[in-house]
Amino acid sequence: MKKLLLLAFAAIFGMSTNAQEPLSERPEGTVKVYDRVGQGIFLQMSDDGYSLDMASLDLKEASDFEVVFAADNKTVYVKNPIAALPYTFIDITDRWVKGTIEGNKITIPHKTMIFSIINDANDKIEIFMGYYSINQNNQAEKLATPLDITYTIEGDKITLDSPGTDKTYLLSCIGEDETWERMSEYAGTVYTLKNADPTGIGNIAKENNAEAVSNTYYDIAGRKVSPTAKGVIIKQIKFNDGTQKTIKSINK
Repeated sequence: MKKLLLLAFAAIFGMSTNAQEPLSERPEGTVKVYDRVGQGIFLQMSDDGYSLDMASLDLKEASDFEVVFAADNKTVYVKNPIAALPYTFIDITDRWVKGTIEGNKITIPHKTMIFSIINDANDKIEIFMGYYSINQNNQAEKLATPLDITYTIEGDKITLDSPGTDKTYLLSCIGEDETWERMSEYAGTVYTLKNADPTGIGNIAKENNAEAVSNTYYDIAGRKVSPTAKGVIIKQIKFNDGTQKTIKSINK
């Protein structure tokens, strides 16, 4: 079933080769993890076993909304901005997209790539993100003028902004030619800050001269390891003021 789902997936997306691919590993910075609250659209295998049908997705059942705030206070990275993509295709691993932050506003450029894969025919299949709207005939249509995706931060919540109030808007997976690829989150979705990072690796930026009181080391799966373990190592530093910081390195 998994293979059929991926074959159907490959058939509906166009091919391209000219965009920057998203990151597959969490960037360094201050990590904040949020619960999703809202509705989305995902795809499921139809009864014929070869095509994909749309279905409603309760975002509470999807992956967390995770944001990394870089040390320059200008750059952010968002993990899986459209949760329906990895929810639909469980073989798709986490992807990070780059945006900017100014004041309480996060901006991710229109048509940012959120996934790419090389298929069996050696074609590169790429998926991007962009706003779509639902018209009065309940049909999806792209905006007359493409707009960057924005989020508003208010305390412990982040809201996916809507381009307008005149109709229903979606943040959707789109193809190279900006066709609607159905997997979406509805504008107005709210992301509420969790108490802790689900991997157990907190990453709270050190903003003063507090002293380090302990160092703990993890692999990328969140398991404790020794400082000399091989591969990607995440060092968690705890300070005497209760804050934490992580540093990622590679041991050879």
